Amino acid sequence: MAGQAGPGFDENPDAIDEHAKQVEATFDVLKEAAALSKNDPIGSEAFGLIGQLCFLDRWCDNVAGQARETLESAVKGADYHVQAVQTWAKARRVDEASASELVKRASEVRGG
Repeated sequence: MAGQAGPGFDENPDAIDEHAKQVEATFDVLKEAAALSKNDPIGSEAFGLIGQLCFLDRWCDNVAGQARETLESAVKGADYHVQAVQTWAKARRVDEASASELVKRASEVRGG
């Protein structure tokens, strides 16, 4: 496993921004799926008479509830990851801008 100085931590901010956009797109899909799972339950009539007698609707509601919880957890994790990647890109920009400014000042001091 690479440390913070290892591969992946020396990316340019544009690559980090591109990654953030991909993660945000995934995040949007997860949010939409979570919202739809809350608003579109399967009614007992979908299972027919035998399904109703076997309580398939209750079983499916239980499984759907677990799936909703999983989606909500994934949304929280994706949101955290999106924010972390955006913060990382911003920090890299500041680091690169600071380094460029420092080199510029050093050359001005040497030249002046």
